[in-house]
Amino acid sequence: MIQNKTRTPDTGDPLPVIAHLSDPHLDLSEGRARRLRAVLDQVAELAFVDALLVSGDLADHGFAEEYAQFFGLLPHSLPTLVLPGNHDLSAPMLAALDVAGHVATLNGVLDIGGLRLVSLDSHLDGRDDGLISGEAREWARNQIATAPGKVILALHHPPVSIGHHLADELYSLRNPETVSDLVLESDHVIGIFTGHVHAALATTFAGVPLVGAPGIVSTMRLGSKTDPIADPTAMPGFALHTIDNDTIRTVFHYLSPSAL
Repeated sequence: MIQNKTRTPDTGDPLPVIAHLSDPHLDLSEGRARRLRAVLDQVAELAFVDALLVSGDLADHGFAEEYAQFFGLLPHSLPTLVLPGNHDLSAPMLAALDVAGHVATLNGVLDIGGLRLVSLDSHLDGRDDGLISGEAREWARNQIATAPGKVILALHHPPVSIGHHLADELYSLRNPETVSDLVLESDHVIGIFTGHVHAALATTFAGVPLVGAPGIVSTMRLGSKTDPIADPTAMPGFALHTIDNDTIRTVFHYLSPSAL
């Protein structure tokens, strides 16, 4: 394990490091809670992590008890930003954020040194596809304009094609141009972090890196048209992002079977 915080070569200042988790889909079962707990334990061993991002589908059914389970497992010492996914429901998630001591909003912001994470709510209650509202777009524009430095956008639904018929035809973001507009309107935005796909994802969108975290509850079989397309026996993982000015370096970590 690396013991020392990564530093910039020119100034020696610490580089922001973000642990990026996605799609725990907690349903009050011990099996799913164990998978999330094991990933969080792995993150806790990395002493150089500055913040935690969870990019949606915190709960499987949007039940208040599922959110209580989720927030009960989160570390209290690590700055954390969570955002909703297509399995989440607005009212119970907002209530759970408030109870857990977080700002009760589905569009969030987290500043880490000179870096700003801006999360966009792309979920629609009871639907699998996504949409970014005009209100969320204008809010994000303001957060980008007032950022202390560089900005990374985070949302559940990737604004790109994945290569699987279900993800691209039924589960996609309906207005990806909203994300590209936010990127292209400002020199501050250097990347986009997403979830939803239950698989590691790396591409570019609107000229910046787009990185999706692996799924915690399962891994999607992207090359298959079988049903179910999700493999709940695959090992959970997370993405570890190190931010260096305009550069994002991502390492994907997967747990070993012994961790579960």
